[in-house]
Amino acid sequence: MTEINPYLKIFFGLVFILLGLGYVYKPEIIERINRLIKETFLNDSYVALHRKNWGFLLLLVGGVLIYMGVSRTLGW
Repeated sequence: MTEINPYLKIFFGLVFILLGLGYVYKPEIIERINRLIKETFLNDSYVALHRKNWGFLLLLVGGVLIYMGVSRTLGW
């Protein structure tokens, strides 16, 4: 089993700490970001219009990740 990159752990740790501090000290900023995400990325009409683009992007990223994992595992 492969170990997760330590820099990735540090990055996500910092992201979670910043989000936690945002919720504690500046909740209006977090609420504004949440509203922006809901209005743009999670909007039903946006998802319906761009579903194929997102689908192909996710398939491409998934394929690349699977290739990277298999090639690392098998030593290609």
